[in-house]
Amino acid sequence: MRRYRLNGEVSCVSVSESSLSLLKALELIEQRTQKNPWNAQSLKECFSDTYKVIVLYAGKISEGFAVIYNTKVTTDLLTIGIDPEYQGRGLGRFLLRCALAEALYGGADECFLEVRVSNIRAQNLYRSLGFEQVGLRRGYYGADSSGPAEDAYTMRLASIRAALGDGGPRPEV
Repeated sequence: MRRYRLNGEVSCVSVSESSLSLLKALELIEQRTQKNPWNAQSLKECFSDTYKVIVLYAGKISEGFAVIYNTKVTTDLLTIGIDPEYQGRGLGRFLLRCALAEALYGGADECFLEVRVSNIRAQNLYRSLGFEQVGLRRGYYGADSSGPAEDAYTMRLASIRAALGDGGPRPEV
């Protein structure tokens, strides 16, 4: 378990084991932040060697999380979200930087992700760290009760190391 601290209250933790209470908290965040949320079983499957679950805490409260899939060469950002109650405070940027630091720690220096074409806020965050649009996936996000299928942009960060620079989050020793 590695911890990255933003300040005295806020930190990100790379979590290797799931508990029922953590799964419920992550599932709630997922439901509040995603149009096609993962369920608890899908989240539970992410607690394995090739996936990394990074949880953002304020004190003991989970306010957000990210899941990455590392292959030693590249990483895929599979999901990321900050509970809407805590958005607009820079926590998403910190969580993304922590996820990228974890990917780099695992040996990856390139990152891919998919983002909804309509999610301009997320696209701007990704671009601010150096991600570039490299593709379009038609109907990537399936239709659901809130609307029709939606396209996704594939985005790529060519160098995590360059994006984080010297100011990247460092794990506590």
